Amino acid sequence: MEFEMARTAASTKDETIDDLHAQIATLKSDIAILTSTVKDLGIEKKDNLSAAASAGAEILKMKGQAAMHDAQVTAKKAAEQAETTVRENPAAAVGIAAGVGFLVGMFAGRR
Repeated sequence: MEFEMARTAASTKDETIDDLHAQIATLKSDIAILTSTVKDLGIEKKDNLSAAASAGAEILKMKGQAAMHDAQVTAKKAAEQAETTVRENPAAAVGIAAGVGFLVGMFAGRR
């Protein structure tokens, strides 16, 4: 009877060790799957952020180009208006230019 108990105890011990090995193998597999999933999520997140940054940069570029175009149009209109005003009132234009030159000369001379 003692021999059977010893054999049963040894058999149970072997089964427990085999179960532990199987559980460890399962855990290793699960960890590998989780690691791969986290890596894939990180890559996807990076790609999404990169795409969003590119789209944002493109929008800002387009807004900058539109603002530059508007500024060019406004500057061209102002130059045309100034030219028209000078042609219509040459004496006033010369007087204003002389006054501005005098003021610039005074401020520059104080330094």
